[in-house]
Amino acid sequence: QLLEELKRVVVIDGDKEVKFDSNGDMSTSYDVLLWKEIDGHMEITTMAEYNAEKGGFIFEDEEKKKDFLALKKVQSTCSQPCSPGQVKKVTESPHTCCYECIYCPENHYSNQTDMDYCYRCNNKTYWAPINSSTCYRKTIYFLAWTDWFAIFLLLLSAFGVVLVLSICVIFTKNLDTPVVKASGGLTVCYIILFSHFLIFLSTVFFIDIPTEFKCKTRQALFGISFTLCISCILIKSLKILLAFSFDPKLQNFLKCMYKPIPTVVTCTGIQVIICTFWLIFRTPFVNQNFSIPRAIILECNEGSIVAFGIMLGYIAALAFICFIFAFKGRKLPENYNEAKFITFGMLIYFIAWIVFIPVYATTFGKYLPAVEIIVVLISNYGILCCTFLPKCYIIIYKQETNTKSAFLKMVYTYSSKSAGSVAVSQASLDSKSSSFRATITDTCKTENYSVNGNCHFQVPGQSLIKGKVLPKNAVRTMVRKRVSSI
Repeated sequence: QLLEELKRVVVIDGDKEVKFDSNGDMSTSYDVLLWKEIDGHMEITTMAEYNAEKGGFIFEDEEKKKDFLALKKVQSTCSQPCSPGQVKKVTESPHTCCYECIYCPENHYSNQTDMDYCYRCNNKTYWAPINSSTCYRKTIYFLAWTDWFAIFLLLLSAFGVVLVLSICVIFTKNLDTPVVKASGGLTVCYIILFSHFLIFLSTVFFIDIPTEFKCKTRQALFGISFTLCISCILIKSLKILLAFSFDPKLQNFLKCMYKPIPTVVTCTGIQVIICTFWLIFRTPFVNQNFSIPRAIILECNEGSIVAFGIMLGYIAALAFICFIFAFKGRKLPENYNEAKFITFGMLIYFIAWIVFIPVYATTFGKYLPAVEIIVVLISNYGILCCTFLPKCYIIIYKQETNTKSAFLKMVYTYSSKSAGSVAVSQASLDSKSSSFRATITDTCKTENYSVNGNCHFQVPGQSLIKGKVLPKNAVRTMVRKRVSSI
């Protein structure tokens, strides 16, 4: 009832009447005011009057009417629309309808205006910078053929192949010379050179787009080829030590060990078994490395670091054994000192691979295969050059020493010196032999066991032993016979 009475109330404000309609709304006019800030001061101007009963505006003059109609161009929003790459964020002001535009973060994007949130890119294959309206596909990196570093490594490998072929030609043309024969013959040299060729060839599989075939082939080919090379050099070291060893115990041991074909087959066969188990149970595969934000690195995952380590460790074990045998024979004749060069080659191999381990463990990116290529080339060049280049030098530039007579003279000179150092000291040997001859002579005279200059000895429990009295230089003669048998 009170509400109905209030609707009928009429308020007189000067010459204006304020009253309410049936809905309770005032049926009066409104002043349209323009709030305008000028030099930090707010000016309020009456632009027009709104007549609620007539539903129209009343203007004082035409100028204010034009100014009023120009107000239609004024925007009623408090924020500009957000463009693609941006997202709306509500401001901290009391006006909740107002917002500000912020950039989408990295790896996020927005492709429409006034978006409330940003879309996330697929981080594995796509990326986006800050304030992005789309995602971009990541660049794929690998050690390509066109890379300058890959070209440099390929040139080194190609030079190594040319060097191997050149050595093959030199050794083939000088097949009957002592240097080639002392190297184990053409067959052994061909096997070693062929293994060097395969090692150089294996570096090709480390370059260009990794595939399943390349990942499986490169390590197995390198491991088996290097094992074959080291096995043959091990046989050569045993042969050298066997030829110039004067220790009977060592001689017997080396004779038991020196089985060329079974040794090479066994040593290489073990590496073949290791690689076969590796390829069957934990085979290498192509891996996509996403560690770099805007790139995908294609690389070969070795499958099993343990198997990779066993393969390299087995080669290192053979190389160490080869190094020990070669080191024992390092003091050979000057022009036949192959053992010394084998020792240098093994040292280069060990240094290269010892440096390789920490570098390989701390390197990542597309140049990781290049690290292994470098160490393969260094070790392969080291062994190849130390094994064959000194012989090639003698064949080409010192032909006078590459004859049978010069060779035998050199070996005989060395054997004579070595025999003197290995035998019992000459003074002790002479005194013992003199005493022994005196004892034999006295015994023959006293016991009347001498018949026609010969002595007869009766050892208890054995038959009668006959022999001549030993001459003074008997021991020397025995040593020289040992030397001449070499």
